[in-house]
Amino acid sequence: MNVSSVEVIEWLYSLQQIELGEDPTSKKNQKTIAEIREKLPANILGHYDRLMKRGKKGVSLVRGTNCPECHMTLPSGTRAQLLRAEDIVLCDTCARYLLYKPEEQAAPAAPAKPKKASSKKKTE
Repeated sequence: MNVSSVEVIEWLYSLQQIELGEDPTSKKNQKTIAEIREKLPANILGHYDRLMKRGKKGVSLVRGTNCPECHMTLPSGTRAQLLRAEDIVLCDTCARYLLYKPEEQAAPAAPAKPKKASSKKKTE
């Protein structure tokens, strides 16, 4: 099976979401966890498990220029690697796997309508 590095990290992120979610011990979630773990290479899963055992997230979802877990600015070379999505990228500071998801731009808000001036005059 030919799998891209981004797919591997996306599976890892899905695994993290389930394991840190509301009910990771449910039968459905346990089955999903087992299926995802079977797809992942042992060395990547081992690094992820070590991070999780220490109470850290294994995957950091990058949306800007910083690692959201350690809050350090990612070097431009690391950001370029994330954008190219050709290889697995680790944060240089916290050693978490990085998954780049650009910030979704919100639809432009409708311009506020100016309030109409009251035509009634107050009488005293």
